[in-house]
Amino acid sequence: MKYFLFIVVFFVSFGSRAQVNQTDIYELEKKNSDDYFTVLPADEAGVIIFRDTDNYKKGDLWQVVSLDTALNERWNNELTIDGKYKFKGYDLKNSELYLLFRDGELEKSDYHLMAINILDGDVTRYDIKNEIALELSHITMLSDRMILAGYVNLSPTLVDYKLGSDQFEVVPGFFKDRSNVVDLRGNNNGTFNVVTLEKDYEGTFLRLRTYSDEGDILFEREVQTADDYKLLSAKSSGFIDGNIAISGTFGLRNSKYAVGIYLAIVKPEGQKNLVKYFRFSDFEHFFDYMRPKRAARLRAKLARRTAKGKDFHYSSRLLLHEIRKSPRGFVLAAEIYDPDFKGYYGPGYYYGYIGQDQIERDNRAAQSYAKHPSTLQNVDDADHFEYLESIIFELDKNGELLWDNSFKIEDVETNTLEQVVQFSMEGDLINMIYKTDEELRFKTIQESQLVEEKNLPIKLINEYDKIIHTYKGTGKSEYWYGNNFLIWGYHKVENKVETEKRNRSVLFVNKVVFD
Repeated sequence: MKYFLFIVVFFVSFGSRAQVNQTDIYELEKKNSDDYFTVLPADEAGVIIFRDTDNYKKGDLWQVVSLDTALNERWNNELTIDGKYKFKGYDLKNSELYLLFRDGELEKSDYHLMAINILDGDVTRYDIKNEIALELSHITMLSDRMILAGYVNLSPTLVDYKLGSDQFEVVPGFFKDRSNVVDLRGNNNGTFNVVTLEKDYEGTFLRLRTYSDEGDILFEREVQTADDYKLLSAKSSGFIDGNIAISGTFGLRNSKYAVGIYLAIVKPEGQKNLVKYFRFSDFEHFFDYMRPKRAARLRAKLARRTAKGKDFHYSSRLLLHEIRKSPRGFVLAAEIYDPDFKGYYGPGYYYGYIGQDQIERDNRAAQSYAKHPSTLQNVDDADHFEYLESIIFELDKNGELLWDNSFKIEDVETNTLEQVVQFSMEGDLINMIYKTDEELRFKTIQESQLVEEKNLPIKLINEYDKIIHTYKGTGKSEYWYGNNFLIWGYHKVENKVETEKRNRSVLFVNKVVFD
């Protein structure tokens, strides 16, 4: 009897952790001619939504909407910006949304920064004098300043703007000409990291610099990489156990495709950096997205070559997007994707040519930084992206692979290269989620084991609502806070019970909770 009772209690407890509910829904009407919104989760401050309306009334009108954590609308404001200003990028920091504009197209033009408080809607504007011909590539906000990265005459350059001052200051540090800025990120302690990919006579290497919030360099270290491999991307972590990790994809010397993932743990001066390489064939679940027969053939080929002591290189396109601290080391996530160059240019459009202005408007809602994907990804000319699978894995503090798992992605295309599957960590469980046009798909795993996988329809406000049209290539899932996520996008809804307005076209935002 005691044994039976134990089984029942365990089952109820385990099952309750896998309940997924769409608890709140927000809708905002969108006319066919309206520009698209950007939707950003702002932790427990709520959600911020914004767009350029492309309407001009004594200036260019921007619409900004703030929601609380129950998706109730706090405020919905129109902001005017001088029509001569060109939008360059945005960031979110400490319940403030920052929108950056430049006065015209010239790289030496002055800048204008708007800081919008998510809670009360207060707006602070900053005019910034500029004499630096910076080809902008990255933006990040710290507590009281903005850091821009880019290129001056092909040489990487950082500039620092302290809120309330009137001009940029160049951040000190020598950067090699024709090297690449591959990552810029702020850390939780007010410092920030810059990662560059550089080249000398002996080959390529990564260089990590960590700066104080005032732009003073605190740490600089080279990370040598294997001569046989070509690095294709890099992303840094915050401080984890006193060190900073850098991870990304690598390929063979003359290839544009990735053959694996590397992890570099950058140690203090005097200690040896740790660099580990993992080929895709090292992962148990990497081939799960393929048809079973093809996956079986590849695994058999891997076994044969391994038995002969030979390497097996399977190449693919892979975007690595997350490095998180785990109790045993690091959890990393990445996605397999295919770029498409056929001419699909935006939501609701089919193959064929449309204007450059429309392309920029369609892409804007997915741009978290000022630039398109790193040139190292070799997808500059891609029109849109199809996603195949998300892989997630844990490494210990010595860079050894502990486990891996995967989540097949179906029916997802985007206009810019971005993270599709989001995840949260709850003890030894990991919840993964993404959206398609009409479905929410989630998977809960426990290391390499499946706990639950399910597809749910996107919940609508009215029980008699029916989706009759979706806008392709728009919307996504977002990790929010705790075990809460957002899914958002655009659809046209029909309600035959409604007497006045049976059809409506809306931006929707749904809160998704793992209980």
